[in-house]
Amino acid sequence: MKYFIILFLQLTIIIGGCYPDSLKYQLGFGTRSIEGTILEEGGNLPESKSFIVVVEYYSRFIKFENEPPIYAPKARLVFPDKNGNFFISFDLKASSIDLAFVSSEYSMERFFFHRQLGIGKLSYDARLVKSNAWKNEFFLQIGPYLNKFILEQRYKMPDSQQMFLGNWLANIRKEFTDKKNN
Repeated sequence: MKYFIILFLQLTIIIGGCYPDSLKYQLGFGTRSIEGTILEEGGNLPESKSFIVVVEYYSRFIKFENEPPIYAPKARLVFPDKNGNFFISFDLKASSIDLAFVSSEYSMERFFFHRQLGIGKLSYDARLVKSNAWKNEFFLQIGPYLNKFILEQRYKMPDSQQMFLGNWLANIRKEFTDKKNN
């Protein structure tokens, strides 16, 4: 048992040494949650309301010869509280998680993490950067990224959350149209 604990601690230190300074973690048997805060680059709360697109990937036992494994995604939205704090439960059956932090007039920030043995809880603070080319980013990156969760049923996003995304996208497009007409 003593050797198991020493090996476990050594593996955790080696694995944990690969992460950026912005990512903090606590020891555990498997990653169960991610928590943090959404802030502007300067440390203030974003001026516009934020949300997080959470996509968990579940590995399937089907693997064809000379091909990568097949993963089934499942998406949902998480909304931070009024102080920008968020908590995301990482499903124990999922093998990886992709987070996209979205806020109007800010560049989208993405965070991808594979479940790790030895890492129990992650703490990640998203730093959103105000975009100088918000309209271009919206039409070329953010809009298409969010549209796929509405159009593609393989993500199994709840209908109410798909409706939220559709309304949010429509409101942003309306803002651009109103500015153009003025």
